Amino acid sequence: MDYKLALDTGRKRAEQAAEALARWTGVETYPLCAVQPAPGSERRGARDWEPVGQQSYKDIARDEGIYGRGNYHVLVVDEHGTAKACSRKLFGWVDVLRLVERLPLPVAAPGWGELWNALDRKPDAGEVRSRSVRAEA
Repeated sequence: MDYKLALDTGRKRAEQAAEALARWTGVETYPLCAVQPAPGSERRGARDWEPVGQQSYKDIARDEGIYGRGNYHVLVVDEHGTAKACSRKLFGWVDVLRLVERLPLPVAAPGWGELWNALDRKPDAGEVRSRSVRAEA
């Protein structure tokens, strides 16, 4: 797909994801990635692009940087795990769990996504994960 067409389509999807994330959680958000190289293409010098996917899933991203110090962003990702939107602020574990509970989306990448793995490790996260698994079924 042509870059401009992919960008226009991807921007709309990223903006919709950011709006939904803000509406359901009540936090400020950013739209993120809008395009990605087509499967099999190298990012550098790619001539064929595709917009971020239509499907939306919830995930988190741990920020270990100087300001993050182990806190999390709430994300909306597509079916390939590409981030479409994220929270502007970082949140501690308890707060990020409360926020992802509000999102009526399935957990991204069962078995390997950051939220899935975090829920697997934390005994106090069972309810979030069980509701998310039911949402996927």
